[in-house]
Amino acid sequence: MDPVTHLVGLLHPRSFLWKQLIGRGAWEWRFPALDGVVFGFVVSGGCRFEVPGGGEHELGRGDYLLLTNPLPWFLRGGDGAPVSVDFDTAYAEMGNEDLLVDGRPGQGDEEVARMVAGHFEFDAVNAGLLASLLSPVVHLPAGQRGEREFLTRVLTMIEAEATSDGPGREAVMSRLLEIMLIELLRTPQLASSRRGMLNGLTDPPIATALRAFHSDIQVPWSVAKMAAEAGLSRSAFSDRFTSVVGEPAMTYVLNWRMAVARDALAAGRKSVAQVAAATGYGSVSAFSTAFSRVVGVPPMRYAQGALSTTA
Repeated sequence: MDPVTHLVGLLHPRSFLWKQLIGRGAWEWRFPALDGVVFGFVVSGGCRFEVPGGGEHELGRGDYLLLTNPLPWFLRGGDGAPVSVDFDTAYAEMGNEDLLVDGRPGQGDEEVARMVAGHFEFDAVNAGLLASLLSPVVHLPAGQRGEREFLTRVLTMIEAEATSDGPGREAVMSRLLEIMLIELLRTPQLASSRRGMLNGLTDPPIATALRAFHSDIQVPWSVAKMAAEAGLSRSAFSDRFTSVVGEPAMTYVLNWRMAVARDALAAGRKSVAQVAAATGYGSVSAFSTAFSRVVGVPPMRYAQGALSTTA
């Protein structure tokens, strides 16, 4: 399993909702704080977005916006005092219809701004993985998408599907949006300015070691074994891994094994012994000690708590 596929499998992304937002004249959408990833793609016209402490930024046609775990934020268009609408209120009232803010003072020909926007929700078990990998704000102008031809094609399909009324639109959009998220995750220079797994995949020797580890986490990995995969000396690999990824290699290995363990225990389909073996531990005792130290509770108690929460 490659690292990005591994990550997506642990996150279990769901397109919680998506809408087509329309603004005319002077308008403003007010969005609440959210856990997860918020995205927006400008189909026509232009607008501005503002995140806490970040000021206003322009969005033009074809621009893409992604926010991770945002605090309350805003989309605005036009000049002058806007007609301001709370997104949650409008969504509750309009349901599946496109959402419109009409701030025209008269019958002018103000440009219409249209944006396909939505929210990805992730399983709570490992949702924290994403926040540690993605930048809080990713703004990808249309002019910078040239090197990402596949992403451009996906966004074009999203635009076409969102503005159609064909059968199966919801099913098609859900799959396109998940593909869009995966494309961003495998484009670390766009999705992340932080050190982490995505940044590690931009460094060829470190990427080789990461792919080897994620392809089989049951292997008794060591710094020496990962260094051999990377084609580096033990000391050179150790220093490089920590610099690029932001944590020592064995800490990375431990944290990912625990993420896999949490996912498996929460699903309730494997025993503690099976999870221990699947995550590379030779004994249940060694696994339980490591799990308790990282997660804060023994694996059996964690599994019981997760199952009672989802029951």
